[in-house]
This record gives sequence, structure tokens and C-alpha cells, in this order.
Amino acid sequence: MLKRFVCAIGCLALIGVTAIVTAVVIDARQSAKAAKAAAFDRPFDHPNPNVIHQPTVLTKHELFSEDHTADVVAIQQVWAAYTFYNDSANGEGMASLFTEDGVDQHLWNNPPVLVPHYGINPTDTPMGPKGGGCVLRGRKEISWYFGGSRQKEPLPWPGRSHHETPSILVKVSDDGKTAMMSAPYIIAGRNNQTGASQCCGTGGYRAFFKKTPEGWEIAELYAIQDNPSVTNRCDLNGPLPRVPK
Repeated sequence: MLKRFVCAIGCLALIGVTAIVTAVVIDARQSAKAAKAAAFDRPFDHPNPNVIHQPTVLTKHELFSEDHTADVVAIQQVWAAYTFYNDSANGEGMASLFTEDGVDQHLWNNPPVLVPHYGINPTDTPMGPKGGGCVLRGRKEISWYFGGSRQKEPLPWPGRSHHETPSILVKVSDDGKTAMMSAPYIIAGRNNQTGASQCCGTGGYRAFFKKTPEGWEIAELYAIQDNPSVTNRCDLNGPLPRVPK
């Protein structure tokens, strides 16, 4: 009888401990999930030209929104204007799509990380020379780089080089104040002198948006290229030549 009593007490104690452990594990998992959700839902810390927001593996709910439909469409329209202004060398139009303190960073996709490239002072990589970086800060630098430093007047219609961005994914934060866009790009066109087809530059864009009184604007853009490259048109301190005084 005593043995049975002791066994019963032991079994009850074991069940109680198991229940407590299970509850702790479930609570820990829920807390981790909540922390991850909170980390994603808080406003994106952009613009920040001194830090590269490295990509991470995202679930479908983190990568794109299935609600916030009006915001998603508005952001896609802003992005369509980006490609239009880029291909027509319209610096003022391009700058109007960014926040006042907006940033444009040029990065090389060197999996699993994004690293600065483009710009001057090249170094060698297995895929070719890599510039030291190219960062544009604020509307004046963005306008000059995409407009006046390329040609005196913008084209009324895009030229013969086209930035195409299919498969646009937009994730709007739950509070509707910020958003992240991800898209691949293909650059193709024709030679202005010979008319020969020129194809293809490849890469992608990740853009961080903020909703302002003027609508959705780009706070920071990562122009991500699949291969490293060099240019004499910019460096880590802005466009080259510098913005005229």
C-alpha cells in the first residue's frame, strides 16, 4: 500500500514537472516568435549611409504584404517613376522620389552579403575589379548624379537603355508608415550609334520607403549589381564631379 502511495505521488510530481517544462518551452517559442515579429514591425532604420542592412531569409509574410493594397500600388507607381526618370536622365524628377535626406547606395551581391562597389580606387576580385563604393546623400546629390552630370537637359521620353524590374515585392509595416521593396533588375537597350542590341546588366533593388505628407518616398535605395564594377562618376562622398555650388 505504501509503495502504491509513493508511486502515485511520484507520478503526479513527474506529470507536474513535465507540464511546467512544456509550458516554459511553449512560452519561450512564443516569446521568440513575438520578438521576431516586433523586430520586423518596428520602423526601418533608414536612411543610414554608414550601415548596410544585410538581407536575411524572410517568410512570405515578411517579404510581401497581402493587404495594404493601396499602399502597395502607390509604392509600385513611385518605383515605376524611378525607372522612367533614370532612363530619361531626369535628375529633378528622380530626386523628388526620395526623402530630403534620402540615400542611394551601390552594392555588389557577393553571397551571402552585400558589399560596397562601384566608384573609384578599384581592387581585384575573382569576378573583376571592384570600386571602393558609391553613396549619394540627399536630393541635391541624387539630382546631380542622375541628371546634370549626365546631360544638360532631361529627355521627355526614356532613351534607348531601360531598367526593367519584374517581380516587385512590397512589404508594408503594420503601422503603414514604412515599407520595403525587393525586385530583380535587367538593363537592356540599343547602341545609340549602331542600333545594335545591348544586353544585359543584371542585379536587383532593395528600397526602404517612408510615408510622408507628400506620399510614399524612398528613404534609402540599395542598387545591387550581380558583378563588381568601377566608375569615375561617384565615390563614398557623393557624385563626381561634385555638385556645383
